[in-house]
Amino acid sequence: MADFRVRVSTGKAFGAGTWDKVSVSIVGTREESPPLPLDNLGKEFTAGAEEDFQVTLPKDVGQVLLLRVHKAPPALPLLGPLAPDAWFCRWFQLTPPRGGPLLFPCYQWLEGAGSLVLQEGTAKVSRANHHPLLQQQRQEELQARQEMYQWKAYNPGWPHCLDKRTVKDLDLNIKYSTAKNANFYLQAGSAFAEMKIKGLLDRKGLWRSLNEMKRIFNFRKTPAAEHAFEHWQEDAFFASQFLNGLNPVLIRRCHYLPKNFPVTDAMVASVLGPGTSLQAELEKGSLFLVDHGILSGIHTNVINGKPQFSAAPVTLLYQSPGCGPLLPLAIQLSQSPGPHSPIFLPTDDKWDWLLAKTWVRNAEFSFHEALTHLLHSHLLPEVFTLATLRQLPHCHPLFKSTGIGIEGFSELIQRNMKQLNYSLLCLPEDIRTRGVEDIPGYYYRDDGMQIWGIPSSLETREALVQYVTMVIFNCSAKHAAVSAGQFDACAWMPNLPPSMQLPPPTSKGLATREGFIATLPPVNATCDVILALWLLSKEPGDRRPLGTYPDEHFTEEAPRRSIATFQSHLAQISRAIQERNRGLVLPYTYLDPPLIENSVSI
Repeated sequence: MADFRVRVSTGKAFGAGTWDKVSVSIVGTREESPPLPLDNLGKEFTAGAEEDFQVTLPKDVGQVLLLRVHKAPPALPLLGPLAPDAWFCRWFQLTPPRGGPLLFPCYQWLEGAGSLVLQEGTAKVSRANHHPLLQQQRQEELQARQEMYQWKAYNPGWPHCLDKRTVKDLDLNIKYSTAKNANFYLQAGSAFAEMKIKGLLDRKGLWRSLNEMKRIFNFRKTPAAEHAFEHWQEDAFFASQFLNGLNPVLIRRCHYLPKNFPVTDAMVASVLGPGTSLQAELEKGSLFLVDHGILSGIHTNVINGKPQFSAAPVTLLYQSPGCGPLLPLAIQLSQSPGPHSPIFLPTDDKWDWLLAKTWVRNAEFSFHEALTHLLHSHLLPEVFTLATLRQLPHCHPLFKSTGIGIEGFSELIQRNMKQLNYSLLCLPEDIRTRGVEDIPGYYYRDDGMQIWGIPSSLETREALVQYVTMVIFNCSAKHAAVSAGQFDACAWMPNLPPSMQLPPPTSKGLATREGFIATLPPVNATCDVILALWLLSKEPGDRRPLGTYPDEHFTEEAPRRSIATFQSHLAQISRAIQERNRGLVLPYTYLDPPLIENSVSI
């Protein structure tokens, strides 16, 4: 007979404790013990508790390999067994009669009655599990996970996703926590009520004026949103949003003008100034292009019974000498030049030029929401997550109010999936491919490259390290960069209109203030989108910043040192970003490490 001490830690979250009875079987190299009840006087396994139990094994099981955890509802006299509940177990610590304690990390919900097998916490690749029982347990765990987390095709041409019909069908371990879920719906309810009281959610007509739009702009203002309101008509601010706005991934250096974008020297002379030309600036590398061609011919939505419109613009930008601002030179609102697709210029009438820029901003909204945000920062991370759950053992409301709707979103995703490649997902390669290594004031690039920081140069592991870094970066930092600023950009709706009610202009000289307002989305659609983007930009509690790991899966000293080093590096990056931001008119905060979630969280 042998006495073991078992220490059990229960999570602190709401509902983490259990009334169920828990027992353990200790699996050794010789045999497996019978279930050993973990039972003290009074109630066990309350939320946040760490409790000690003494168990006696009838026989020596040999060297401990596994811990099998059993959970079942208690039986009450006359009433029989109670309905089983859920329990969040953090870890078990097993101390044998001889030798040091063994830690078995769990960090998962155990729902209902059943059992769970845990390995001691030392990280192991498959070949390190020498004992047949360990190999068998590994295979059984993977098989169970693959049965629980199955693939399905949500739409043709989309990435595959988890085969579940609704959120209610999800396993507790991949759901929002109760607190986070409650916070999300409380925030949504309060914001909805505020809009309802203002009488805006049910108004299907046009805005009466830009001044009237200020009524909704007062809804949860932020410093960045106020900056957008004050500067949205300025060319420098328009251009800066390609670098540090919510879609900082499309701008690329222009080495030659596309054949379908016939800009001439005479068109841009007033911005370029004397003594230079388009060809000279192309050779210098000071011209940049933003091409929304993927939107060409996309299916559009119907809002309030009215068909919406979309454009596929091309925008030419100029980096002025020295530390001057990036400026727009020319905008064409289609991919087909001709008499009905003029090239708009800064020297045009104020409303012609402003309307052209606003069409570009609408294209930015569609591209960002469908591709940069939904596809690259949600659907692809779901692929990574689901593949991890299946292959590694344990050791959106926007659609109804946007200009392109669900069918347009689906078309865009199908088109972009055909173009998607590995390099696009790796920030250093993406920056090099787009030729934007040295454009000044590109804080998405500067901060993102610091956070990317591949931590190893071992050639035999380089590809693996880059791949894992790509997954971590896209699921954390990139998601923060393209998600957290959605409300900032859209709170003043003319800066980022989600839909356009009139077609793009086919000639110059006809735009007016009234026509500009008539082109913008109706009141109710504006409110729907601003509400949604406010919620999507706001973390609903239970925040876990990048580098924070409350679940201690690693028990060895080496990975703990690596985590501490990583956290120290992130702290240095944060201090440098905050120091730089103190000198900026509009601070770039989206990639400040304390504001980045460990993973996609909303």
